[in-house]
Amino acid sequence: MSPKSPKTTSPGGPIAPNELKELRRVYDQLCFFSEKAGTMQRLQSIKCTLAEYSRPLTSSMRQRDFFLSSSGHHRQSILGGEEDRETKMAALQQEQAELEKKLSEIRSRNAQYIRPQDTAAALKSLGKRVSKREVQNMMWEVDEKLDGVIDWDEFQLNFERNIRDSSGLEPASFYHMVQFMIYDRDNNGLVSIDETMNMLYARVGRTEMESVITKLFGGDDGAIKEDGRQGGEIDFQKYSSVVVREQQKISSPQK
Repeated sequence: MSPKSPKTTSPGGPIAPNELKELRRVYDQLCFFSEKAGTMQRLQSIKCTLAEYSRPLTSSMRQRDFFLSSSGHHRQSILGGEEDRETKMAALQQEQAELEKKLSEIRSRNAQYIRPQDTAAALKSLGKRVSKREVQNMMWEVDEKLDGVIDWDEFQLNFERNIRDSSGLEPASFYHMVQFMIYDRDNNGLVSIDETMNMLYARVGRTEMESVITKLFGGDDGAIKEDGRQGGEIDFQKYSSVVVREQQKISSPQK
């Protein structure tokens, strides 16, 4: 990596308000991500379990529970099963409250920034494991102050540089991860055609939006593959391979 001098101004004007809002959402998500990831995953699991427990027992479910409880070495009444469920729900609700308090404490820290371990954890959550060197290179792309972390001003500046880059030479590994997370509004690790269209249309217009959609979601024959929800979904690996390839096409003549 070659030395770089800090820059304090961003190219062009401000990005669209809706896109800025989504950018801030992703920034808040990435700050201390390595500390929040396991907690958020456990919270999601608890919420799903509580939703299942909250469903009223139908007669068929009661009959199923009776046979299940009667098939083992010990027998358990339906009433006992319901009481056991209430006990488990109370324990889960207490754990949920403790985890939410922990998240609140992390999010309320005066200084909010993204560290190398947060970038690594975010990539891991997207299905991509990277080396320490790769993480360092990604952080270097954004860390204008050279203090080892990424703050909001650096985060926004890097994003604006990349969306305005027409040469394909702007370092973009970190940007590609952020852009994917912006598209992935429901945080399921996949981006859909619908999610992508909603964000792209305001930035680039209909014609270029359709071109990008075809490149991301099209097969070798150019036809859109509607795999998954909301018109079709792709993971970070597919997204990254496409955007890196397209960036290389643009940058080759410049080089």
